[in-house]
Amino acid sequence: MMNALVIYHSQFGNTRQVADAIARVLQGTGAARTISADQLAAADLQGVDLVVMGTPTHKMNLPEAVRPVFEQLPRRILRGVPIAAFDTSYEMSAFLARFTAAKRIDQKLRKLGGKRLVRPETFHVHHHHEGPLCDGEIERAKTWADSILAQLDGHA
Repeated sequence: MMNALVIYHSQFGNTRQVADAIARVLQGTGAARTISADQLAAADLQGVDLVVMGTPTHKMNLPEAVRPVFEQLPRRILRGVPIAAFDTSYEMSAFLARFTAAKRIDQKLRKLGGKRLVRPETFHVHHHHEGPLCDGEIERAKTWADSILAQLDGHA
């Protein structure tokens, strides 16, 4: 039975909605819980089989509030643990879309020893950061979570 942890940071509720949708899909194969990034402690990562993390993209980067979360974790705490990263953002040009929080999260989780399962994903909101999520994004999040499970099966 899998034990998954979905970590999120959400200001307007959009990223939490995506995190909750992903966790509901992951619960189909075991335990999956969500936790706000500002409440995350190293102990929360003990015994997890999968870590999924998402935040909004702020100024083409991670939100300031999330950056210390990574610094307080022990080095290599995710050694060998499968990881996946996502963000919420308004639709950007192809050039700007290269600078997303999901890509930064992916880098940080891999630096902690995590193994990327799927490419970082962006879920879109209307009107910059406030949202709401664009139509179909919750369904897309569920499909993305299914792709994570499919990759996990391939790693087993």
